[in-house]
Amino acid sequence: MATLLVVDDDPINREFLRTLLGYRGHEVREAGDGDSALALASRELPDAVITDVLMPGLDGYELARTLRAAPPTSTIPIAFSTAHYDRQEIQPLAKACGVQGVIFKPTRPKAVFAVVDALLSGPGSAGTGEEDFADRHRQALKAKLLAKSEALAELMDRLAETQRMTHSGTWDLDPRTGLITLSPSLSALLGMPATTVTREQMWHRVHPDDVPRAAAAAEETARTGKQQVVEVRVAGLDGIVHELVVSCRAADGAAPRHGLWGVAQDITELRDRERAVLREQWERYTERRVIDSFRRAMLPSDLPAVTGVDMAAVHRVAPDRVDIGGDWHDGFPVAGGRMLLSVGRVAGHSQPAAAVMGSVRAVLRASAIEDPDPVGVLARLNRFVAQNYRDTTFATAVVALYSPATGALHYANAGHPVPLIAMADPHSAEPQVLALAGRGPALGIFPEARFAGDTLTMPPHAALCLYTDGLTDRHRDPLPTAGHRLAQAAARAFGLVTGGQRQPVPAARRLAEQLVAEMLGGEPPDGDATLAVLWPR
Repeated sequence: MATLLVVDDDPINREFLRTLLGYRGHEVREAGDGDSALALASRELPDAVITDVLMPGLDGYELARTLRAAPPTSTIPIAFSTAHYDRQEIQPLAKACGVQGVIFKPTRPKAVFAVVDALLSGPGSAGTGEEDFADRHRQALKAKLLAKSEALAELMDRLAETQRMTHSGTWDLDPRTGLITLSPSLSALLGMPATTVTREQMWHRVHPDDVPRAAAAAEETARTGKQQVVEVRVAGLDGIVHELVVSCRAADGAAPRHGLWGVAQDITELRDRERAVLREQWERYTERRVIDSFRRAMLPSDLPAVTGVDMAAVHRVAPDRVDIGGDWHDGFPVAGGRMLLSVGRVAGHSQPAAAVMGSVRAVLRASAIEDPDPVGVLARLNRFVAQNYRDTTFATAVVALYSPATGALHYANAGHPVPLIAMADPHSAEPQVLALAGRGPALGIFPEARFAGDTLTMPPHAALCLYTDGLTDRHRDPLPTAGHRLAQAAARAFGLVTGGQRQPVPAARRLAEQLVAEMLGGEPPDGDATLAVLWPR
């Protein structure tokens, strides 16, 4: 079995490949960008690399090129993984980069295995040369930039059209005659029969509610010479009401009681768009409230209180999303006075993912009532997901079974982020964090997958933390360091809770809120983030 380096800025794509390749017995290392991948490869050479093509920072092209240029990594087999290029586009560039295989996303497990088997059957290719690579790279980037430039040109045309529509023209008031001269464009906009009208004719067209404000602005400019700007509604002779921003200036710049002039801009369309945006925002707000209510109905508002156990969960959602995520958490008592705690995630961020999440959580509960052993719960849950949702989605989960009477903790992991135990260290003033190793395949990919469980005795003064990857997979955190930062944050949060004064808020709730606050740093999460804490008392 081989060591494979998977490079992708999408955690769902990494999870999919990690599950597939791990089930085959391969060891999988992960990186969220090309720079992190180079650092991992320099520390320990992988047997093969599977890399996304378009990534922030060092992209897949440059990663392949850099690996080929360094003697220690020049013969490592490489495969591209892409959802943005077709076969005709990517194959010439892959050849120029010395890349042997391509995985087209989305894909099926058999296609992935075929590419990986081909990679491991021989050494990597040196590519077709620096000049050819640069040419192919330029061609690929040129094609993408051309598409973007065409979109930008279309946007600029729309902006220019907007400017032509909003810039309506000028006006000039002669105080001796009381006549207002309109520019041809302004006269045409208001549907006036002529370019010269009287003040009375013009005031008659201004909305009655706006007349006092407009008259006051004109009077202030005539008295002081200072420019004024006012927004008014004006009805043209065609009956259409236009919303105008009108500037008012003194004709000679400063002297009072002289003629006035200004520029009028039609902002009717802009105001219509603003009102449409406000309506959309209100509709999205209303929809979000409905979705939040639906989410609260699907997930427990509070984890149950059980003698000898303190439990709490915190769930944070990305504020700019109005769809529903697939995260869940649950905790409930089972036979023998024990407590079962689970945290999981259905791949995707949409209403179907939420619907699958509801079904998975219901099956998990029913399965745990039948037999709460975590290994058996995951096996039955895996068969359910594979039979009903295979090739459409998958899920990850951790199930933990705790006995307050004995302190025994049984747990099993199906492709989920590794749980942590924060605990007091009798030999140090600083709290310590233990990562619970052992992770099986994700749920729903292999119907007959087997899961391994583990058992330990919860240390005194310790808390179990289960979480989803929304807590660690953030754009500002490089993937290799995110887990280390979580462990440090867990130790600090545990120290603050155990070292502080007693508060009416239970310890598990304080720990969960403190840890989530430190990981997010006062910012909203990039995606749904869930944390559940079990703290024996």
